[in-house]
Amino acid sequence: MKSMAGILALLLTTSLFTTSARSRDMDDQYAVFGVGAENCAAYLVARDHGGTAERWYHHWLAGFMTAVNNAAAGTYNILGDKRMADALDWLEGYCAANPNENFTSAVADLVTILYEERKNIAPGKQGGWNKLKSQPTPEP
Repeated sequence: MKSMAGILALLLTTSLFTTSARSRDMDDQYAVFGVGAENCAAYLVARDHGGTAERWYHHWLAGFMTAVNNAAAGTYNILGDKRMADALDWLEGYCAANPNENFTSAVADLVTILYEERKNIAPGKQGGWNKLKSQPTPEP
């Protein structure tokens, strides 16, 4: 029975994350700001040239990942054990294969892949259950 509860909790968490990650208007659209609105080809050019243009993508990605950490239930760090450099390398390969995809969509696909291995609690902390205060059992 315990494993069934765990499976149900996982399904519920996954469905909540999927729903919130896909929040859009009635036409399945949403506003994208900054370099996230550019296509993958533009990202690859910026990555090849380096400098300020590449850093804009790095900063935009860091902001997106921070927003996921804040908005996704049970998520402390969407990167899990990976580094930002790993995410950037993955995006380079994805964008090379999908140059017309917008950068936001590429990052959203990366988040979907990373979600299963995310860190769900800050390093050195215990889960929330240990924070519950013991209540005396009422006498009958």
